[in-house]
Amino acid sequence: MKRRKTPEIKNAALGEFIKARRESLNITKAEAIRRSGLDYSYWVKLEAGIYQMPSPKALDLVAEVIEAKPADLYALAGYRIEGELPNFRPYLRSKYYLPPEAIDQLESYFNFLRHQYGIPEDQPVFPPKPRDEGETEERRAS
Repeated sequence: MKRRKTPEIKNAALGEFIKARRESLNITKAEAIRRSGLDYSYWVKLEAGIYQMPSPKALDLVAEVIEAKPADLYALAGYRIEGELPNFRPYLRSKYYLPPEAIDQLESYFNFLRHQYGIPEDQPVFPPKPRDEGETEERRAS
């Protein structure tokens, strides 16, 4: 009898994020698949982390179902989106290999900063520095 080859996990962070988000919204896998219009095996493999870089179109559909920013899924999948940053947790998962407890602690600290400084949820904790009107492109690059 032939043994089945176990698929290689290529993007565990993306799969874990999608599954955790879906479950936190109390959406069954079957319901998520129905809402997205994706094939059953595609969704299952996506949650299992089998796809290294799934199609952006599929990620858009998944983001809508799990009520996440597409940029969050793109970051976890390894895509770079100019001008848009993912939320904190997906960014940390895509940039660093940290245990979930460490990410929870960092999120907790940033939430503390938000509360301490009265920063609304829809604004960054540390907004970009205002540009100096007289600043030239060459000075910014150096």
